[in-house]
Amino acid sequence: MIMAALDYLLEVLLCLYSLLMLFITPYTKVEESFNVQAMHDLLYHTKDIDLYDHLEFPGVVPRTFLGPIFISGLSYPLVQLASMQDCFNKFTSQYIVRGVLGLIVSLSFISFSRSIRTTFGPTVSRFLIVVTLTQFHFVFYLSRPLPNVFALALVLLALRYWLLAEQFTFILLSGTAILIFRFELSILFGLILILELFSRRLSLTKFLTYSLPVGVALLGLTVFVDSYFWRRWVWPEGEVLWYNTILNKSSNWGTSPVWWYFTSALPRSLLFSLFLIPYGMYYDFGRVTLLLIPALGFVGVYSLLPHKELRFIMYSIPLFNVASAVGHAQIWKNKKKLHLIFPLISISSLFLSWLASLFLLYLSHNNYPGGYAFHSLHKLVQTKDPITVHIGVEAAMTGVTRFGELNPSWNYSKIEGFEHSSSDMQNFDYLLISASDYEYYNDTHEIVHKEVGFSRLSFALRQFPPNISVVLTDKIFIIQNRERNNE
Repeated sequence: MIMAALDYLLEVLLCLYSLLMLFITPYTKVEESFNVQAMHDLLYHTKDIDLYDHLEFPGVVPRTFLGPIFISGLSYPLVQLASMQDCFNKFTSQYIVRGVLGLIVSLSFISFSRSIRTTFGPTVSRFLIVVTLTQFHFVFYLSRPLPNVFALALVLLALRYWLLAEQFTFILLSGTAILIFRFELSILFGLILILELFSRRLSLTKFLTYSLPVGVALLGLTVFVDSYFWRRWVWPEGEVLWYNTILNKSSNWGTSPVWWYFTSALPRSLLFSLFLIPYGMYYDFGRVTLLLIPALGFVGVYSLLPHKELRFIMYSIPLFNVASAVGHAQIWKNKKKLHLIFPLISISSLFLSWLASLFLLYLSHNNYPGGYAFHSLHKLVQTKDPITVHIGVEAAMTGVTRFGELNPSWNYSKIEGFEHSSSDMQNFDYLLISASDYEYYNDTHEIVHKEVGFSRLSFALRQFPPNISVVLTDKIFIIQNRERNNE
């Protein structure tokens, strides 16, 4: 009874921690833009697709509407209920949709952890959740409306059914994740499929019998739904695959060395629990290796693409964490046989990871100056008279969304391409601009508000004790047109 209560408590803590991160970092970045704007439009413009953001700002490649439709549908009753409260404003809806997404993915992770309980035992399952709670990036991403996160919910469930040998469900979920959300997952699930075929747990005939009708149905679903919203025939993930992989144009957004995922992304994601993975492999080599082969293979193959981001490999983190959890569990199972140093290593790795996560959470809180500036604009300018606001590129990339457009009488514009101080820019009452661009407006505008954001870390290692400080600098200025203000 006590252990069952502990399991339930850990699962609840995971959900609460993901929601806590949401409330500490409520704003979104540019890579989340399509999904968050789509959820706004589905909730507030419903059938009036002419008003949808993606038609005006389509982005480089199209994305599927299936994820936003699912989350918006679940969120709609909560949004309607919240709108009846006096304290409600439209930005509350962004909390709701992100909270619903976070809970969905958290529940998928909990379902995965329960399959670990079945296959590895309850102690490993508990340590899996504890290890995850002490890390930053994975829990931080749970409520972020990225295509990777929509896929992550399906990946976790697919991994569960793989471990439980429920092959049709595994193929259905993995196929959905690949064809609708992230095609690169064909690497991860392809490696798992090879293991299944090689071990004869799955025959090629059965795989084809399952996968062909599932694939045709899923492809038809995404083409049918997304072609309606994009107003042309489209398979979004097919175009993403063509753009990023075949044309290799994702490298336009920066490149990293081939080893970057192993030397930077994974250490930052796994933190100090990384050091327990070899111990887990030592004690349960066969089963742990079965999980690490697809995880390492996926990261290794994906490293060949020049453009790299941590979020691209987040699906592998739970598999690495299982290996770490096995290491923790074995230490405490054999603590009487081991030297005291081993339990201390276990506790220290969890504690240090948790401290590092809190520090990273603080940095992230200061990494969305556009969102905070947009919120400040609505607090500082109380008028309900029609005014015009231009949202600059940096502000749009660091937190401004349509959920933040709180005043229906204001005109908000994200149109790009205007030259600084041009007549087009002079027609706006307020501008949200990068701090570095204010020199162009010094003669015509006055600063209403300065929003700071994270700039860098400062290290003073020669002093005692050594000091690490966070340097915040001006990022976004809210400026007001002097001439229009005097009219």
